[in-house]
Amino acid sequence: MFLITGIIIAALFLVSTSMPLLSWALPFYKIKKLENADFKTKAIANLVAIVAIGWIDINFLFPYLGIYITIEVLYILFDKYGRKIEMYDRIFIISLIVGVLISGYLFFNKIGLNLSLENLKEIYVQKTEFSQREINLAFDFIRKNTLLLIFIYTNFTVFLTYYFLKKDSFLKWKVSYLWLVPYIVLFFVEKYSGINSMYISNGVSIFKIVYALYFIKIITGLLNRRVKKQPICFIIAVIMTVLSPEFAFIFGALASGINIKVKVIK
Repeated sequence: MFLITGIIIAALFLVSTSMPLLSWALPFYKIKKLENADFKTKAIANLVAIVAIGWIDINFLFPYLGIYITIEVLYILFDKYGRKIEMYDRIFIISLIVGVLISGYLFFNKIGLNLSLENLKEIYVQKTEFSQREINLAFDFIRKNTLLLIFIYTNFTVFLTYYFLKKDSFLKWKVSYLWLVPYIVLFFVEKYSGINSMYISNGVSIFKIVYALYFIKIITGLLNRRVKKQPICFIIAVIMTVLSPEFAFIFGALASGINIKVKVIK
């Protein structure tokens, strides 16, 4: 059992890292499969997975330990000790922590990362029909929005992990309005300070993510009242968020404020 579970974990790791849309599959499987297992079982399964992943490529160990193990551990800690914290707040906190770990790793390996991007650019130039100008624009966008892309990935991963593990309670999830405070601060700094920083610009967008995700829950709930098919309603809500993230943020932020007013009236 230990060996099979460890091998499946290693296989799911390869799937999760090579296909971003399935990045939630590994933490979902591990938490679900080992939820009621004792410490010995968890330790041996993880050891088998670490050996298998390290055997494939030693560089894969950081993503496994820094991203997926961190998500799993923080999920368990919140579930055990942080039940008073709203579900969306847990998701965003975990995403921020994992995002900081990834950003730190990339910062200390930026020379290797720049070389990898240049090599990747050359491949696109040689193997695709895109013009040099189009490829340069795409890679410039990646460089300027690296932090934002990291946090989109981490939030997407953690959000879907939570959704598939706790989808029965999804329509009851809430979010704190307090995430608007750092958003507003960064927004005014960017707009009126005269400081032109991609970190500030990325920061403004990062704090929008939590309310865009909250929009998914709101729309799913509204549609579910009529359709009574939550999975379909959820997919529609996700598509609406992807198509109009700014509207999703505004609507989600306003909805978080309405929750506070309702609590005060009660």
